[in-house]
Amino acid sequence: LLERIYREMEHYRPFEHRRSDGTYNRSLLGRAAWYMEQDDLTLGEKNAQFLKLFHEEDQRAVEDWICRNRAEEPYTVPRRDRKSTLLYAVLSTGVYHPDEHFQILEYAHMKLFGKPAPEQLPWEYGLKMRPGFQPMIAYAVGKLLLFAGVYSPHLLALLLRLFSGALSMWAVWSFGRAAVRRGWLGPSGRNWFLGLSFGLWMLVYLHVRFSSEILAGNLLMLFVSFYLLSDRDRGVFRRGLALGLLAGGAFVARYQIGFALLGFGLWMLAFDRRWRMIAGMLLSFSLMIGAGVLCDRWLYGEWTCTPLNYLTENMLHGHIDTFGIDPWYYYLYAIPLEGGIVFGGVVLAAAAWFFVRYPRHMLTWTLLLFLAAHQAIGHKEVRFLFPALLFAPFFIVRLAESLPPDFLRRRAVRAVGVVLAVVNGMIMIAALAVPGTNICFFDRVERLAESGRPLALVHLRNQNTYYCYNEAILDSVPRLVMSYYWMPADAAYRTFDSAEELGRGVRELSSSMDVYLLSEDPEPEVPGCTLQRVAWSPFPKWVTTHFNFNDWAGRSIRTRNIFRISPDSRAVARQE
Repeated sequence: LLERIYREMEHYRPFEHRRSDGTYNRSLLGRAAWYMEQDDLTLGEKNAQFLKLFHEEDQRAVEDWICRNRAEEPYTVPRRDRKSTLLYAVLSTGVYHPDEHFQILEYAHMKLFGKPAPEQLPWEYGLKMRPGFQPMIAYAVGKLLLFAGVYSPHLLALLLRLFSGALSMWAVWSFGRAAVRRGWLGPSGRNWFLGLSFGLWMLVYLHVRFSSEILAGNLLMLFVSFYLLSDRDRGVFRRGLALGLLAGGAFVARYQIGFALLGFGLWMLAFDRRWRMIAGMLLSFSLMIGAGVLCDRWLYGEWTCTPLNYLTENMLHGHIDTFGIDPWYYYLYAIPLEGGIVFGGVVLAAAAWFFVRYPRHMLTWTLLLFLAAHQAIGHKEVRFLFPALLFAPFFIVRLAESLPPDFLRRRAVRAVGVVLAVVNGMIMIAALAVPGTNICFFDRVERLAESGRPLALVHLRNQNTYYCYNEAILDSVPRLVMSYYWMPADAAYRTFDSAEELGRGVRELSSSMDVYLLSEDPEPEVPGCTLQRVAWSPFPKWVTTHFNFNDWAGRSIRTRNIFRISPDSRAVARQE
């Protein structure tokens, strides 16, 4: 009986039907507002209200029932899950995509040390397309490290990963709390949401990436959370100011998030027209856009409108299509392949089910427009959808809650769940055990300078290494893009157009320096020079010693070679 009365108190709304987005018919504003206030009650407030329904002599028994059935469920799993996020921030080196490096860290390095030169940066810098918001953050942290005398590229990258991980934990925790308050999830559903967010290997890996996709996605999740936690009548304008700052920060981090913000704005105009909140949001959003313009002015040295430049160059001039045009069904197979057949398939199925089941929901309007915009673009990459992927645990939990309870209790279903949990744990361990391949390469190059002699690094212009690559986006003649962030600061760098020119350069440099060749060719030939391979591998020694079947570990770095190069003594004698 008490269970039935409690559920009636929670859900019974005379003369009204609650929509899937949590709103009610506005024909009687007072009644609709009161119902929404009831929906926003915390669990403690609901319990106190429920207790008042009974006579004083019955309240003791009701309190006992509440303690057994409706007490706040303590959640202790995130403490372990937060450790996994922290562990990934410390050990998960490298980047998911080169843009995370070249569009942020190299920009910050240029501002800190003057290298690389603007003409050595990727093509977007010359067209002033990339926002300066994240490079400014990296630059500020780097400046503090230089001031403290402890700067190193590894420490700066670690602090940025820790920042991203901390922001991710705040966003996920806030959304879980907001979802419970709004009635989207119960306490148990909240626990599963947090567990999946901090436990799924793909999300834990992405949470610590200091990339524009993850920063914008975290700010979007915080934006939605703060909106759900806002009071309907108190401090509406101030809450709008805070929401506008979050929305503006997400936009200046990644312009494509504007499609999600547009979808949210349309939902708000359709179902929740709080004009004072909208006014506050627009005001502070404009202030954040102004801050983004100042960051761009700092980065490029002149006033420019980078969102317009991005739209003009990628959409109107079609530069983005030079990276390839993918079919309309690309995301249907790319997400399962990249996220694991089962894990990626569950994410797709849960999101599709939620959008169909709740067409008027706030998240449906917010994310569906974002996804549709990326679907309409010819060039597609899974990372473009990372801001929406952060909401995947919520969709999975809602889908699981819609299934019959008996189905989830079946032995076969539980066995599959155990297998998936084991596989997920194995992937997480493997990702932590093997560091980023490019970071291992740069670490090996950095150790070359420990001999005490001056170091010279040489390479051929037509070859791609972790240190440089050829780019032909704007011009028919490839231009060389250089990466200095991880490289030894005191080394001399030389680029040669041919092997003969390289040989002459080596003879000039070797008299006063140790010279090393970075080569894409595993067996290069340089006239008049002797080459000695420098061994390196991203894998632990016990892996390369006992499990390197058919040299699979060597093939993974076949085009990333380091050679000690010196003049051949016979060639030197002939020259003399």
